[in-house]
Parts: sequence; C-alpha cells; structure tokens
Amino acid sequence: MKAPSTASPFFAWLTLTRPWNVLAIGAMVMIIQRWMGFPVEEWATIGDAGWIAVPMLVGAAGNLINDYFDVREDRINKPDRALVGRQVKRRVVLVSHWGLSLAAWVWSAWLSVTIGSHWPLTLSTAFTVILYFYSPVLKGRGAWGNLAISLCVGGLVLWGGLGSMFTNPVVEPFDWVAFGLVLAGMNFLREWVKDLQDVEGDRNAGHRTLAAILTPKQTQWGLSIGLVIVVIGGGWWACQHVPLGVKWGPWLGAAMGCAAKTYLQNFKSLSAWLKVLMGTWFIFLV
Repeated sequence: MKAPSTASPFFAWLTLTRPWNVLAIGAMVMIIQRWMGFPVEEWATIGDAGWIAVPMLVGAAGNLINDYFDVREDRINKPDRALVGRQVKRRVVLVSHWGLSLAAWVWSAWLSVTIGSHWPLTLSTAFTVILYFYSPVLKGRGAWGNLAISLCVGGLVLWGGLGSMFTNPVVEPFDWVAFGLVLAGMNFLREWVKDLQDVEGDRNAGHRTLAAILTPKQTQWGLSIGLVIVVIGGGWWACQHVPLGVKWGPWLGAAMGCAAKTYLQNFKSLSAWLKVLMGTWFIFLV
C-alpha cells in the first residue's frame, strides 16, 4: 500500500477540507443569489458575506468529519488520500470540524438577527447535523445517506433563495425550489456512482449503500431511470425560463455523455460526467 504524501500537515489538513469543493459551494451560492437579484455590493460587508461564507464553512467541516469517520474505508478505497491518523492527527480533524461549525453557527445567527428570521440559523444547523451523522449513521442505510447529502446540495439553492428573499427578490420561490430539486436529483445520481467506486471499503465497514445492495444490472437500470427523470425535470424547468439556444448546449451535451457512460457501465467516467452535468446546470442562471 502506497503511503500518502503531501508537503506538510497543514496542506494535508487543507486537502481534507476539499478546497475545490468548498470553492464550488461558494460559487453556486453566488450564482444563485445574483440570479435572484441579490445586490453584489452587499457581499463586501462582513455580515452579508456570510451568505457565501457560511455554507463554505459548513461544507469544509462536513468534509473533515466525513474523513474522520471513514478512516478504515479510505485506507481500502483511496490509500493515497487516507491522511487522517497519518499526516493529520485525528484530534486536529475533530477540533477543526467543530471550530468551523461553530464559526458557521455564529455567523448564521448574525444573519438571522440581521434579517429578523430564524431561517439562516436553522438551515446551517440542519446542514451541520446531517453532515455529521452521514458517515456513522446514514451511509449504511441504503439510499438514505445519498438522499441526505443530495438534499444538502439542493439546499444551497434554498439557502441562497431565502437570503435573497429578504433583499430584492425577483424570482418566484417555486422557480428556485424546482431548480434546487433538479440539482439534488443530479447529485443523488453522483453519490450513487461514487459509492460504486468505493464499494469494497464500504462493504468491509458494513455500509449497506445502494452500490453494495444492488446487482450491476439493477444499478445500471436504476441510474438510467434516474438520469431520464433528471433530464426531463431539468428540461421542463429550462423550457420555462431559458429560450432554446446556446445555453442549452453544454447541459444537453453533458446529459448525453452521462447516458453513454451509464450504458457502458463506465462508472469512473460517469462520476466526472455527472459533475459536469451539475456544473452546466448553473449556466442557465448566468
């Protein structure tokens, strides 16, 4: 087994937070709020910067605690990236998780006071609790773990939407909720595919994920049906908001790529294509 190697314990810790994933979270919220008419200049203030920073802090904390609980699985599935207990002490991971979570909680409490609503504090707390219990509790219960994570991803739209409702709302709530549900559906498929890549370690750890329960043929059919539902739902939403044209190209192209990889059962490539599908979904809002 090849031991993981990074420049220093700090950069190993930074790797555990999944910085590119965290930046993507911030970018998604920014696009959502800009689409909804949130005044860009407000992001320059300490308080309103929390609309971007809080979900990023929660995401980083969630990534840390996930690796904290998944040490055994990661040493089987991804030995080169199993850093907890080797280059980063377990107590450092745990303390930094709670530190980031506390910062997000305090900032969201500030946002709640600012807008006179409990929603920011409630949502950030819910995200933190779900991400904390994902690996030790939800991951081993079939589709529930995938559903929980996907609702958090779709919840980024809810977070951005609620924040914008108290400033300058220009989009009906149904429109952004529907957008978030399609996003959650795409992420559900990607979580399923990621579990397929990690099935060996998950089975050894006793996790009964969809990938561990279903046969390859059942998995192929399930992913195919799910992809059809997501594409139909996304197409319906886009038809209501975006004229047929250039913006449709990237998303439809990614959908066809996902369909081809699903048919070929090339799940490693399918995971990447589903990530592209989620990214191109936001082009409709630009």
